Amino acid sequence: MSGMSLQTGINGRGSASYTPMTPGAANPSTAGSTIAQKAYGISGTGAGAGPTTAAFGSVSIGALALAALVFLWWSLPR
Repeated sequence: MSGMSLQTGINGRGSASYTPMTPGAANPSTAGSTIAQKAYGISGTGAGAGPTTAAFGSVSIGALALAALVFLWWSLPR
């Protein structure tokens, strides 16, 4: 099917066509970039920062969340 024609509008004069596109996975690039890298023009492999950095970030966010909860509890009226 080369396309789809819809009779939209008054008296069937309007038409809309649909042309199927090739999925991105059917033609992978050799650079191995992600959709976000293509959209924002980021170059590189997209590899993570490493387990040490990820662990430090997780612990930091957890500590900040715990500190925020303690602050909220402390600021409640008694």
